[in-house]
Amino acid sequence: MSAYSSTAGSPLDRGRIRWRCRRGMRELDMLLEAYLSRHFDQAAAEQQAAFLHLLDQEDPDIWAWLVGHAQPPPELADVILRLQHQS
Repeated sequence: MSAYSSTAGSPLDRGRIRWRCRRGMRELDMLLEAYLSRHFDQAAAEQQAAFLHLLDQEDPDIWAWLVGHAQPPPELADVILRLQHQS
């Protein structure tokens, strides 16, 4: 199992990242876990770091960004777009 670096520099294993994808909203759980399973490993290091940073945000903020009710911060805009358009 590969280790990933968080923005703080501490290693995070796949299971811990998956645990962080578990949120208070089932819809977010599904979107975040799908991204982790399908796209995270192939993403560039900057994209992985942005996804890990996104996991530090509050659920209502993430949801508002995903459904277009609010603009995400610039450092999260790309990962939000990828989540919105993942297949």
